[in-house]
Amino acid sequence: MSVKIEETMPLQELLAPFPSQEKEDSNSKSNPALRLYGRRYHKDQTPIEYLAEFLLVFVSPKCNPDSEENGEFKFRACEGIGPLEEYWPKDRVSLKLFAFFPSSKLETRHPVHRQAYLAAIDQLRSAVKGTQAEQEDTVRLIQSLFGGFVGVAKNRTWATHTFLPVSNMLLARELDWQHSKALGNQELNEWHQAEDCFVTDRHNFMARGGELLFLQLANLFSDPEAPEITEIVKRPEYRHVSHLRLQEIEHQLQVDLRAILEDAIRPLNSLANMIERKLCDYEFRKQKGSAKLGWVPAVSRVEALLFASEMNNICSMPLSSLEKLDLLQTLCSFHVLRSLCFQASRADNQTIKTSGFTGNYCWIASDPSAPPRTAIRQLAETTLGRIDALLYRVLRRKDLMPQGVKSSMNEADKNGFEIFKRIAKKIGLVIPPTGRGERFVLNPGHLRFLVAALVRPGEYLRLNDFYHRVFAHYGIALGGEPLATAQAWSGGSEQKSYGLDVSIAWVEEALQQGGFLIELSDAVSIVHNPGAGEDRF
Repeated sequence: MSVKIEETMPLQELLAPFPSQEKEDSNSKSNPALRLYGRRYHKDQTPIEYLAEFLLVFVSPKCNPDSEENGEFKFRACEGIGPLEEYWPKDRVSLKLFAFFPSSKLETRHPVHRQAYLAAIDQLRSAVKGTQAEQEDTVRLIQSLFGGFVGVAKNRTWATHTFLPVSNMLLARELDWQHSKALGNQELNEWHQAEDCFVTDRHNFMARGGELLFLQLANLFSDPEAPEITEIVKRPEYRHVSHLRLQEIEHQLQVDLRAILEDAIRPLNSLANMIERKLCDYEFRKQKGSAKLGWVPAVSRVEALLFASEMNNICSMPLSSLEKLDLLQTLCSFHVLRSLCFQASRADNQTIKTSGFTGNYCWIASDPSAPPRTAIRQLAETTLGRIDALLYRVLRRKDLMPQGVKSSMNEADKNGFEIFKRIAKKIGLVIPPTGRGERFVLNPGHLRFLVAALVRPGEYLRLNDFYHRVFAHYGIALGGEPLATAQAWSGGSEQKSYGLDVSIAWVEEALQQGGFLIELSDAVSIVHNPGAGEDRF
């Protein structure tokens, strides 16, 4: 195994956006992270909100929302309207008022909100048959039911809460409440007078990261014969995706994602519809308009191909819709981390070619309970340090900034460098949350996800081939040649990489306990995704 420095991609090709941008705004020009990764990832976006925003763009109209064919539940804009530049998301303001106002931050409950909330509750009570006590109990039960679907609340006002993305009826754009502005308006006494104090263009929490995931797939499906796609599927480590027909994958994902969102909590969808109809007086009267989409690097088609194949595997599993959504949330988080590393590696002048993985970076993961000073734990710490240095270094490339433009590195780090470990720690891929000894780990939940995403339902795969496939998709080295490649990438010697006393029995044990490993003999073990679905492509 030789260590080879990969040739850096030309900057113009590296930064070419999808959809194409006629001109960059001033914020993008001064922020190298936006130029490199797209508009935008942000450190404060949570894993739930990545999935929620991705699905929000998917379900929303992408052209005139009143037209019959408006782009809902699709990865493309409507025919004949030009590039994919905007979408029309719902705000679900009346449903949020009903579900979240009672538990929201007290300091931001404006008197107008309270007045509207009490009136809304009275309207819903009047729609329920029965005695007054029965009406109150019914409305309280329904309210508790929808309040239980809160995905992110934290220390936010009710309007900025996020529902769990388990239904298209619970997907909503970000609404920010300008509390100081409202308090300063002494004439604000009615609900609709307060409409101007709600804004939709801040992107503080639904910060565009989900839009980027959507745009990666839209980019992939818009040009299935792109040179980087035809080139990657020729490599032996990607033969398992070489048979995929992207037009069919696009169609099937559109069908599957729609079915998941409409079926997960089907009995509650009609109830949500009823609430919004009854509370239509609390919808905004002024047209909030469309939301502008950002852009992604056009070269991200390679990682988007892996993303699409993994999403297809998960959607085809014979699981409940809620179980699939849980796996899709993990997939979105893993893919954000992968996308950052792919693009950073392309931009890095020190990139080392990784045999068996086109991303040219590596993560070595250890058992979460591995004691200090063990070889695998030290390697897991080393590769995390290398990834950290890579993400920090590439944002400081001088040619990332247009000549004469002064950069803001603090903002750039919020949109690039600071994101990786923040998300990785939230999903448990990097531990501990604070303190020394930070390292990559894989717990049983991560391994279950990797089987679901990388092994087709009903497929049988030799354990060693499973290790190679995990490496080919994520650069995660679990054993064998991938582990040797990863050590060389992290700075270890070739001879030492094969001679390390590294135990990977913990991986086999976790797979076995999850029901994913079949031992045929002492020398042969098979990884199996026990889904009963057939290979559709």
